[in-house]
Amino acid sequence: SDGRLRANARRNNMTAEEIEERRSEDRLRTIVRRDNMTAEETEELRSDDQLRAIARRNNESFEVRNQHQASDRLRTLNSRATESNE
Repeated sequence: SDGRLRANARRNNMTAEEIEERRSEDRLRTIVRRDNMTAEETEELRSDDQLRAIARRNNESFEVRNQHQASDRLRTLNSRATESNE
């Protein structure tokens, strides 16, 4: 917990350039970890990634659907208001 707090404090004091550098180092570490995995571990990770992607898509489509419904409601209300004003 203390280590995590210190790490967060260090990150907060980093410049944008340092943060970007850190990100690419993190990406490289992730790639190295994946390269060292067994085929079975890689397959598990791949299916986890696919599940996450599906969940993201489902959440996005849910949000988009909600936006469409809200737009439809506004159009309906506007058209009713226009009709009652005529």
